[in-house]
Amino acid sequence: MPKKLKPEPLPNDIQIVQFEPGEFRPLFVKASDIGEVVIGLSPKTLANWRSQGIGPAYTIINGQIYYRLSTLGEYFSRCPVKTTSD
Repeated sequence: MPKKLKPEPLPNDIQIVQFEPGEFRPLFVKASDIGEVVIGLSPKTLANWRSQGIGPAYTIINGQIYYRLSTLGEYFSRCPVKTTSD
């Protein structure tokens, strides 16, 4: 039986870019451009997660990998860590 892979911990400095009201908000972001939308997340990290079968859901269109912004927000907000300053 294959070993179940343990998910890698999220980087501590991940922050999803907040769009201003009225500003164009794309529905999808290309995997290679993820660092512009999710600050602190590398495209290589996403590639590793995809190869391990973990991480946020993605879509492949014409051989290019895209992530829905709403899916990224849901994925990174699943397990927030409460600190004493909260």
